Amino acid sequence: MEINTISSIEEIQLFCKKNFFDISPFISYEFFRELETSKCTSPSNGWSPEHLVITNNKVLEGIIPNFKKSNSNGEYVFDHIFANAYNQIGKKYYPKYLSAIPFTPVKRNKFFYANNSKFSLKNISKYLIPFFSQKEISSFHINFIGKTMSDELSQHNFSQRLGMQYYWYNRCYKTFDCFLSSLKRTKRKNIMKERNFLKDEKIECIVKRSNEISTKDIELFYRCYSNTIKKKWSIHYLNQLFFEKLVKSNLKNQIILIQAFKENIFLGCSLHFIGDNTLYGRYWGALQEVPFLHFELCYYQAIEFAIQNKLSKVEAGAQGEHKISRGYIPELTYSNHWFESQELKESINIFFYEEGKKVKDTIEYLKKLSPFKN
Repeated sequence: MEINTISSIEEIQLFCKKNFFDISPFISYEFFRELETSKCTSPSNGWSPEHLVITNNKVLEGIIPNFKKSNSNGEYVFDHIFANAYNQIGKKYYPKYLSAIPFTPVKRNKFFYANNSKFSLKNISKYLIPFFSQKEISSFHINFIGKTMSDELSQHNFSQRLGMQYYWYNRCYKTFDCFLSSLKRTKRKNIMKERNFLKDEKIECIVKRSNEISTKDIELFYRCYSNTIKKKWSIHYLNQLFFEKLVKSNLKNQIILIQAFKENIFLGCSLHFIGDNTLYGRYWGALQEVPFLHFELCYYQAIEFAIQNKLSKVEAGAQGEHKISRGYIPELTYSNHWFESQELKESINIFFYEEGKKVKDTIEYLKKLSPFKN
C-alpha cells in the first residue's frame, strides 16, 4: 500500500463521485472543487490542497481530504498555543497538515474508500505516521470527526482533543408553537417577545431554494456576509465567486437562503445547507441593525424550516452560549492530532486531558441551564 498526495480534487473526480457516500453537502466533490476553482483553498491564503490518496498495486483505494497549512486561519480548532510552543523550542510549526472541511466546523467522516476496498481506518492508520514523518511538516490534524473514528485514531498515536458545539433536535414537533410549548415559561416568553417585536415592525422572512436563488440574491448575501466579517475583525475566507459557483452546482438543491424584508426593503439574510436529515446554519449578515434579527434568521427560521421539512437536527455553527436558551444543547466534538516533536508530545497530551475535563464539566453545567421543561 502507498500513500501519495495530489494538488487538486479534480485529479480524482470519478473516484470521488463514486465513493463520497456522505450525504452532507460539505463532503462532496462539488464543494471541494468550488473551493479550489474560486481560489478559496490555495497557497496564497494558507490552504494548499494536498489530498492524501491511498493506492494498492497502483489502484486507487481511498482518499483523505487534506491541506498543507501555512497558518491556522479558518479551522475552528484553535492551536496557536502549539505554534508558540514550537517556536519556544526553536522549531517551525508551519507548514502542517490538516484534514478538514475548510472554514466549516461540521462533524463528518474524513476517510473514504473504494466500494470493494479491503482497507479500513485501522489498517491505514499504521501507514500514516511513517508517511507524515517523511514530510517536512510539524504535525497532522483531523478536525470534527465522529467519536468512533476519533477513538480508533487515538489507539494509533493520534491524540484526541475534545471541543463543544450546540445542536437543536426535532422532538417530533408539528409546529413552532409545539416547540415553544416544550420550553420553560420564561424562555418561551422571551422567544415570543423577540419574534413579536419583528412582527410589529412589519419584518417578514422569505425562504428561497435552488433555482429561486438569483445572482442578485448572492450579491446581497455577500454584502451581508462581508458586514459580519468586518464587525468581527475577521478574515474573508470565502469570496463571492465561491458562492456564485455553489448555487449553480449540483449542490444547489441543498442550499436555502432566508431573507428579511421590511416593506420590500432588504435587511439581511442567512445561508443554510441541508444534508443527512440536518439543517446546517453557516453564514449570516445584515445591511441594517435590527434588534433580534440575528436570532430570527439564524435560529428561529432554521427551527421552523426543520419542523416543516421533518429534519431531525439543526446545527447552528460554532460557539455561543446564547443558543442554549433558544433550544440548542451543547455536545462534545472530537478531533485528533499527531505531532512530530517527541519533546512536546507528552506536554500536549497533558494539555488535551486537562482541557477535555474542563469541556466535559462545562457541558454538564450548561445542560443544567436547559430551557426545556423536562
